[in-house]
Amino acid sequence: MKPWIAMVHVCFALALAACAPKVRTYEKSVTHAQQPQLNSTLGRAASRLGNPKDGRSGVKLISDGEQALVSRLVLAAEAEQTIDAQYYLLHNDPTGHLFAASLLQAADRGVRIRLLLDDMDTSSYDAMTAALDHHENIEIRLFNPFWRDQSLLFAGLTDFKRINRRMHNKSMTADNVFTIVGGRNIGAEYFLARKEMNYADLDVLAAGPVVSEVSQSFDAYWNSEFAVPARAVVGEPEDFSLTEARQRLTELVEEAKKTQYGEALRKSAKENFSDGALTLDWVSARLYADPPSKAAGKENPDSILASQLLPYFENAKSEVNIVSAYFVPRNNGVKWMTALENRGVDVKVVTNSLASNDVAPVYAHYAKKRRALLRGGVELYELRPDAYQVQRRGINWAQSRSGLHSKAFAIDDRYLFVGSFNWDPRSVNINTEMGILVDSPTLTTHTMSALDQALPAYTYSVTLEDAGQLKWRTRNADGTIKEYDTEPTGSTWDHIVSGFLSILPIGSQL
Repeated sequence: MKPWIAMVHVCFALALAACAPKVRTYEKSVTHAQQPQLNSTLGRAASRLGNPKDGRSGVKLISDGEQALVSRLVLAAEAEQTIDAQYYLLHNDPTGHLFAASLLQAADRGVRIRLLLDDMDTSSYDAMTAALDHHENIEIRLFNPFWRDQSLLFAGLTDFKRINRRMHNKSMTADNVFTIVGGRNIGAEYFLARKEMNYADLDVLAAGPVVSEVSQSFDAYWNSEFAVPARAVVGEPEDFSLTEARQRLTELVEEAKKTQYGEALRKSAKENFSDGALTLDWVSARLYADPPSKAAGKENPDSILASQLLPYFENAKSEVNIVSAYFVPRNNGVKWMTALENRGVDVKVVTNSLASNDVAPVYAHYAKKRRALLRGGVELYELRPDAYQVQRRGINWAQSRSGLHSKAFAIDDRYLFVGSFNWDPRSVNINTEMGILVDSPTLTTHTMSALDQALPAYTYSVTLEDAGQLKWRTRNADGTIKEYDTEPTGSTWDHIVSGFLSILPIGSQL
């Protein structure tokens, strides 16, 4: 080998070594959920709500955004021992302030707080994270973090395989007695608190044995190699102390309480959590979740959430109803749903329209499969962007655009799943997900009946005419049916962008 060629090889090897991710070292303790105390405030509440102590869990579906936030604040206010919270996003907005303040207040009472956040969107409040993590009863860990000593561009070039895998799980558990699992992150748009756009979403409030399953899953994530102590990522608090953080959160909470939304929260708390207002359905329920090892891309395919849920669909006899904010079926998904139809299982999918979708590539790669899905017999419904205006939900109904963020499915009017799992390649293969599956014909039938009643007015039914043309139909307020021969939502520019995105080979990452 010529000397100059050898020198090129050496330089290239050195360049690769310089770009390789650093080996990070830090100390981390192993902790676990505590056993629930039946004589605690929440333990007594679970007993009053009819816990039969026979293996069934008590569940309540929460679709209203204001009630969903209040339920979290109530759990934080009543907790006496522990709060374990695991979220993909925690926004630096009034709802995030209320949530963070509720955890701080619980910690000040002596409650142990374990907060696990995906690091996708936390850098904007690193100072607050560092300050709160300094509390003796609060520990914050960041999942698969973006290290602050390198740019996002550099991380994307050198460490993409790792940082592409995110923790999408969403849960909050108080005293290992009550838990909330579902599709909501912590942010204004998930709780009907934004003026521009709010999401239709769904959570499960649960008590009983399924709570311990959620706690076991949380422990697995919390103690995994991917959960890094916040201070190892953001450093020690410097210019923003815990005292200053407490004062700032107090100010922000007082501001939020004075708003119209603050009044709506107080009204919701009185209506839904005063004496006798809360009821639970005691049913068979089970948690399904991806193992944390999925974040390394080395998991056993049989252990991922999608594989765990597959037998329910293989045994479906009559119908499958899917509600998915981000629905990207791909060719295999179209074949799979068509096969269900061919063996007599009716498949119905509710997802976003062009104008209600907040991720343009997702819509683009769903839309390119519409005709194939419809030819296969699948029923398609797309959310109207004015659905909240039609429903008059929340204080912002008059001007708020609607988006679907729910992730749920029902099988044979028996099984109902609510969680963080979207029907897209990212949920199946890349991100970690979780959800609660309920086995209850009564609850599932009631939920699906409510959905069927809502679909005509709040969605567009998409059909395929004999000539291959798509049609969209919806019901007006006066009961008449409105038909469209072209897509009824989105601007001309939206359609141009969607068409371009649909040809990009990015479907496996959506």
